[in-house]
Amino acid sequence: MLEIISILIQFLIFLVLFSFPLKPSFLNNHIKINDYNFGLVDAHCLNIVFFLFFCIFISFLNIDQKIVFKIYISLALIFLILNKKEIRFHLRNFDKVYFLFFVIITCSIFIFISQNLKLEWDGHHWLAKVLVFYNDLKIQELKNVSIHPEYPHLGSYVWSFFWKNALIDFEYMGRFFQVYFYSISLIVILQLLKIKNALLKFLFLFLLVVLTFEPYLFAGYQEYLIFSTLIFSVYLIEKLNFDKNNFKILSLIILILYLNCWFKDEGIIYFIVFGSLLILFSKIKPNYKLILLFLIVILLYSQFALQKYLIGIYDFPQTTSISRILSDIFDFKILIFKITKIISHIIIAFIKYPLWLIVMISLLFCWLLKINKSKNFQYFSLCLFLNLAFIISIFFTFKSFDFMLRVSLDRLLFQTSGFYIIFLIYIFNKFKFFDKMKIN
Repeated sequence: MLEIISILIQFLIFLVLFSFPLKPSFLNNHIKINDYNFGLVDAHCLNIVFFLFFCIFISFLNIDQKIVFKIYISLALIFLILNKKEIRFHLRNFDKVYFLFFVIITCSIFIFISQNLKLEWDGHHWLAKVLVFYNDLKIQELKNVSIHPEYPHLGSYVWSFFWKNALIDFEYMGRFFQVYFYSISLIVILQLLKIKNALLKFLFLFLLVVLTFEPYLFAGYQEYLIFSTLIFSVYLIEKLNFDKNNFKILSLIILILYLNCWFKDEGIIYFIVFGSLLILFSKIKPNYKLILLFLIVILLYSQFALQKYLIGIYDFPQTTSISRILSDIFDFKILIFKITKIISHIIIAFIKYPLWLIVMISLLFCWLLKINKSKNFQYFSLCLFLNLAFIISIFFTFKSFDFMLRVSLDRLLFQTSGFYIIFLIYIFNKFKFFDKMKIN
């Protein structure tokens, strides 16, 4: 009984924390996307983004997480009291069906995790970093972690933060943040559907949950952090008009993509590729493009400097030598052998995570139905091509080729799959008969 109460309280804590500091009126006054008005869900997600950047900053200051939590939640409560009229107004106009879906999905997975406590392989690697923060050690202790000390630490810090400030001192309470972020990201992407029928929306959401819920990855892995961050990025990109000057929203999307660099090393590649293409596709003035490209460089250097000089370590997993890579590429038999094995594992991963099969089928239908004219579609298509090219090429650099294929390729594919849900939404929005269907 105590665990159930703690789970519900943890859900309420997330609701309160992520209602601060941004509100819809502020976003609509300072960040405009065409004729779109930000709502409560948008503000909630951007508050999660704000919180994650706050965690990056505060993690380097070696401040007791309990003190940070008390200050943050106190400010959030004061914020809610001072803005109760506006919040009440938005709640009256808020689609209650969305909230009901959100509560059901989130609390169901909370309960599932509380009953399945096992941490999987990588979970133990990340837990070592979690314990550094949980035990109030200085951030410099991360370089002394025995397994992969060079990995980024944001996911571990957030895990520790909510574990340490939970009503009951159970490790899994810290992992609830990933579930909450995952659930809200699905609600966000659901808003892109032009279907008004509530039951059809629920069925679409249910389909997404079936396609994307993976208990194994909630057992200590970081993939859902990238998955959810990319979904929210997609939502804002889809609201964006590439043909208009949207400097502010472009900057915001780049900052959101940047969070991936602090979750996992490959997040740096996603940040560079998705962010740079975003700038190149936009029709903002050349000097604004240079500013945004410079922003990408500055953000990357900031991460390097913070990890190298404040933590004391910055590195990537060991890879084979350049000469070995080149010899494999120019040896036709080895090249064909490796490409064949990579493609076969990609096919297996597509079966394991069927969202990729749906994405590919949706992409094909987008071409057949001639939905491929917009810049948004072209942007996501090019991102998909470069994403797969990166995944194929990165395995030529690993020393343990077969081992890495077995343990990493499927997760690399999964964490970016949320970025391409948009192709499925294009198909649903194309067929207006969905909205005319009557389901009793």
